Amino acid sequence: MDTGTGLTILGSALGGGKIIEKILGPTAKYLGEQMKELAVKKIENITNIFKNAEQKLGDKINNQGGVPPKILKSILEDGAWCEETLQVEYFGGVLASSRTGISRDDRGVYFTSLISRLSTYQIRSHFVFYHIIKKLFNGQDININEGSKWSELRTFIPYNTFFDAMEFTSEEFSQLWNLLSHTIFGLDKEELIKNFRWGNKDSIINDFPQVETDGILLNPTKLGIELFMWAYGYGQYNMNDFFLPDIQFSIATNIRIGEAVSIKKVQSESSERN
Repeated sequence: MDTGTGLTILGSALGGGKIIEKILGPTAKYLGEQMKELAVKKIENITNIFKNAEQKLGDKINNQGGVPPKILKSILEDGAWCEETLQVEYFGGVLASSRTGISRDDRGVYFTSLISRLSTYQIRSHFVFYHIIKKLFNGQDININEGSKWSELRTFIPYNTFFDAMEFTSEEFSQLWNLLSHTIFGLDKEELIKNFRWGNKDSIINDFPQVETDGILLNPTKLGIELFMWAYGYGQYNMNDFFLPDIQFSIATNIRIGEAVSIKKVQSESSERN
């Protein structure tokens, strides 16, 4: 590596070029001239993504494997612009998930493209929703590959829980309903949630009298869980492993994940009382 190139800076930040080679495998040869053209800030962002991937790989970084060139291209082109913590988390997770012994397994390209299409609000909401769903249904035997099962995971998220996790500023609260509409409709369009509703409790109570506050109703989807697992470096796992108690998703940020309600559970409890 020539002194002063972006590759040198990236390697130095990661503790040496060997880390890059361990993560990327043969694809590391694509780095060099392209990195020279990147601004220092972009190299910083890419470095953070590689650090995140290294952390998520853990000891698996020493296993034989590599990352397909198309994944690296996406990280360099799209990840370079990402400063927000969760964007780094998601890109880093996809980079880690893409490290495999199968040279043509470039599924991560789809997820880097998807992450690039999502706004900061949509990524954070996706992160919050699926942490809540994991917490509510952890340990249950549900086949997420069957779309008919998604309704069994129907979840009600009180506004207070959502707003607390999103940490809206006063200026953002002045745009609250625009932001909420943008976020929920966008996640639905990308098939990351389904059958959503939101509003005050009176607008929801006809179908779900157990709801006692205003909030958001939604069903998770297979793609929503899949993106979440790829973002945590579990892209090579079965998607149903999401519900295994042994699979833990640490919250490496200061985001507060509050309480929510499993609609199936409250309906079951209501039937038992009646």
